[in-house]
Amino acid sequence: MTSRSAHVPADDPLVDALLASQERLHFFPPIGPRPVPVVVGVSGGLDSVCLLHILLHIAPQLQLDLHVAHVDHQLRPESASDAAFVADLARAWQVPVVQTALDPAELRADAAGLEAAARTARYAFLCATAMNVAGEDQVPIVAVAHHADDQAETLLLRLIQGAGIHGLAAMRPVTTLTVTASDGTSRAVRLVRPFLDVRRDDIAAYAQRHDLSWRDDATNRQLDRTRNRLRHTVLPLLAELNPRIVETLTRTAVLLADEAQRLQQLDTAQLQALLVQPLDNERVLLDLTRWQALAPAERRGVARAALLHLNRELREVGFERLESLAQQGDAARATGPHPLAARCAWTITPAIAGGPLCLSIHRADALPVYPTGPWLDMSWRKETVAARLPATGTLAIDGWTLHCRELAANELPEDWNRNEDRWRVLLDAGKAAEIHLTAPEVGLKLEPLGLPGHHKAVGDLFTDAKVPRCLRPGWPIVMDLSTQRPLWICGLAQDHSTRVTMETRRVRELVWRRVRESRSPAAL
Repeated sequence: MTSRSAHVPADDPLVDALLASQERLHFFPPIGPRPVPVVVGVSGGLDSVCLLHILLHIAPQLQLDLHVAHVDHQLRPESASDAAFVADLARAWQVPVVQTALDPAELRADAAGLEAAARTARYAFLCATAMNVAGEDQVPIVAVAHHADDQAETLLLRLIQGAGIHGLAAMRPVTTLTVTASDGTSRAVRLVRPFLDVRRDDIAAYAQRHDLSWRDDATNRQLDRTRNRLRHTVLPLLAELNPRIVETLTRTAVLLADEAQRLQQLDTAQLQALLVQPLDNERVLLDLTRWQALAPAERRGVARAALLHLNRELREVGFERLESLAQQGDAARATGPHPLAARCAWTITPAIAGGPLCLSIHRADALPVYPTGPWLDMSWRKETVAARLPATGTLAIDGWTLHCRELAANELPEDWNRNEDRWRVLLDAGKAAEIHLTAPEVGLKLEPLGLPGHHKAVGDLFTDAKVPRCLRPGWPIVMDLSTQRPLWICGLAQDHSTRVTMETRRVRELVWRRVRESRSPAAL
């Protein structure tokens, strides 16, 4: 490649158009005390080379600090040459460049499909690069070279795929992506498309005017790809009916984007009105009865707003799964979890033991509801299994403490049998000498207090108390391990054999108390 200068005459029409778009859409922030770092995604193709060339010209005017990022997907034999071209171009134009190569085997093995996996990996790299070059007090910015013809193709592609209004809005000139950094924190990355209202022919003319070199991707001419058929066959046919079809479709996308934004605001307000617990990062709990009373489109909108709260990186939500939720959500019974979107699911469940049914939209790896009482999580159940309870002492369990003490029966207050605290129990120490805290197992039974001779399955106790199914495996119980008999289903039932009587000499008191540092707002 011959080294080219990035000098551009001041009166170039494409430069003027981009500066006008900057005034209107604010791709880049106002001029401040420091240059603004901008990562430009450069594939080596016509569009990205021209974008970098123009941004280099206007960088002093807008105080931009440009960086080139290139991803070699290694899916074509020519990809290594493309990477070398971009490296040479950046060197010639004196722009720092960061490059990476992807593993094609991993991309092909991704359940999302090759194209989606490649896109996800590409944008992950661009965003990571932007976060690396931006200061802590600066918004990371990524600039890509999608243009008006790309926008028209995207709208048509999503139309034939059956997208809703959010999908038909296609690409936005400015988008905020929420990206999880390597340290686990989330950061907003600004994705800008300065060419989105520029025609492909205008970009090609710019390249000719300035004698630019670029790389051609032969796969863009393969008609076995849907987007290429739209580009080379469908759009030319539509242009016979409307010579300005690209401009028409891009205008339609803008109108739909405005409508999608308005609907999203309405859906978010509706979501807030239906909440039964404060929002957290793992689940959204909605009033099922009120949600069922909504029109189907409103149900879908609220569900989509919940999903966007849980996963800001979510691009699309399948209509079929949203429609399935809108229809099956009428079932007034505890059910789920059912898959809904990437790493998210829905479940119909009580929010708390004994409470009314709610619709929980939650991360697939999270509980549909948050425990409002002590709960033994999976790691505790695997690593600890059972914890011996001391006669006197405490046991800390993720936000709760079990206080244990032993006392003489004559030390009990006169109203000891008027216990109104569900998380407190008094056991006859003579019948509860060797006790452990553990989780329930299938088949356990006990004699509920006051019902001697009447054995009841622990599972039936959970059902009667309307304990959410997702909480049952970790519900704490106190067991006599020598007899494998449950003595206290914490917060629900005590075994009759351990009751304090006139013959009781010593008493074991167990009390659960929440520690001051609550685990979640939803637990308050």
